[in-house]
Amino acid sequence: MDMMTELLDVVSAEVAAHRLPGAVVAVTDRGSLVDLRAVGDLDPNGGLPMREDAIFRIYSMTKVLTALATLTMVAEDRVGLMDPVAEWLPCFADIRVEEGGALRPPRRPLVLHDLMRQTAGIGGGHHTSANIKPYYDRAQLQKYEHRTDTPTLDEVVQKIATLPLAADPGTRWEYGVAMDVLGRILELADNRPLDEVIEHRVCRPLGLRDTGFHVRFTDLERVAQPREDASATPKSLVAHKERPAWLSAGSGGYSTALDFTKLLCAITPDSDGHLSIPALGPITRELFIDQIGNLAGSGPDYIPGKGYGFSYGLHVPSSDPAWVAPQANTTGWLGRAASCFVRNTSTGAGAVLMTQCYGRAVDYRDQVRSIVASHQAASWT
Repeated sequence: MDMMTELLDVVSAEVAAHRLPGAVVAVTDRGSLVDLRAVGDLDPNGGLPMREDAIFRIYSMTKVLTALATLTMVAEDRVGLMDPVAEWLPCFADIRVEEGGALRPPRRPLVLHDLMRQTAGIGGGHHTSANIKPYYDRAQLQKYEHRTDTPTLDEVVQKIATLPLAADPGTRWEYGVAMDVLGRILELADNRPLDEVIEHRVCRPLGLRDTGFHVRFTDLERVAQPREDASATPKSLVAHKERPAWLSAGSGGYSTALDFTKLLCAITPDSDGHLSIPALGPITRELFIDQIGNLAGSGPDYIPGKGYGFSYGLHVPSSDPAWVAPQANTTGWLGRAASCFVRNTSTGAGAVLMTQCYGRAVDYRDQVRSIVASHQAASWT
């Protein structure tokens, strides 16, 4: 069975069972789009059919956009991955680590590399380490949601700086809002708001026409919606038709299957294993190298899963011999509403799934990842 047929069979069955409202699926082969299909409903509450150019809330898939923008700035020496965060954001100068009910200084400075690879000890994600969760609860600082009543990015970062770290920098994979701290640093380093940083450094060069932090008013009819009666669907969910106050570098993005297919194709190495993204400058294969080693599996919410480590906004095959697993041969990432993008590192085949379904994001990512990982043929249609 070819890969698109297999993916469509899985997605169509989920739509028929009313577990998915609808989806757009794309298949790529070694840097080129092969096929793109729409299934189910764009808005199950209004009976509108899914369309191939539908716009989705991509949540944590935003991280790869921020990571690419950061790497372009590293190449220009505007920022350095070993820069202490406190040099850019003085509010982090007195950051503390929670340990055994007490607060102490970190054993080494928090650096940008920690923010990029989720080893900063910063919480605020769907799950936060138990030792710092009370602090985040009292501060009412949670993961980004697409609502109207949000603080600004700067206000969020200022609040994060008052909360303790779950562990010393570089000692635990803690999935939280670290990328939002990085986003504020990018604003300062590039002297423009984050949405403009991402637009100028990633979206425009790669031709991502429908990717950003809000939806144009004329495109609101293209926004895919979740099932309102699903228990995991957030309340007061909106599609921002104007720039939101909180430009979330980790979770605030909107995009389409076609745009993420372009991105997936752009970050696909050639047949010799070399990565070249001329539009973005000298970004190297470091993007696909595991950056966390034996930290794989640590933290309360290790989303990459068995066999995988983490690079910069991407799961990658683990470099830790104790964590490797058969068929862990893909790279990619996912979003909270179950969208994902995956590429087979051996064959160059890839897939993008765009949908809006809360509560089973990892399950759907794992199904897509398994299908992409298992296909070894040279042709995908």
